[in-house]
Formats: sequence, C-alpha cells, structure tokens
Amino acid sequence: MSSHVVTSSPSYHISETEKGWLLKIQNEHCSVVQVFRSASDAQLAVDRMMEFFEAMNSQLPSTDRAA
Repeated sequence: MSSHVVTSSPSYHISETEKGWLLKIQNEHCSVVQVFRSASDAQLAVDRMMEFFEAMNSQLPSTDRAA
C-alpha cells in the first residue's frame, strides 16, 4: 500500500544582490535558487519553475486509487 505525500504550492522570493536578481522557489520537499540579470527575467522564470515543481510532485508516490 502506498501513501500519499501532500505537497503545498511552492512559494518564491526575488531579491536584488551584488551578482544579479536572486530567485528562490521552494516547497516542503525541495528548493531551487537561481540568479538572473534582471528582475523581469527572474519573474519570467517563475512560471517555468512552477512547472518544474509540478513535474517533481507528479513523481511522488500517490494513494492507491479505487477502480
């Protein structure tokens, strides 16, 4: 019997650093940090990163489904 792992939607934060704009996106299972040249580039990456998290969540064990 497999168990279902509940995951929350990822949260993200964009901040300016000396090296560029830092995007940190995370949920309770993993996080990704990436630096961008501009805040707009970092914001554009949020959608792509959200897709990454959805793909990762789809690979987690799921509850047995009734037929």
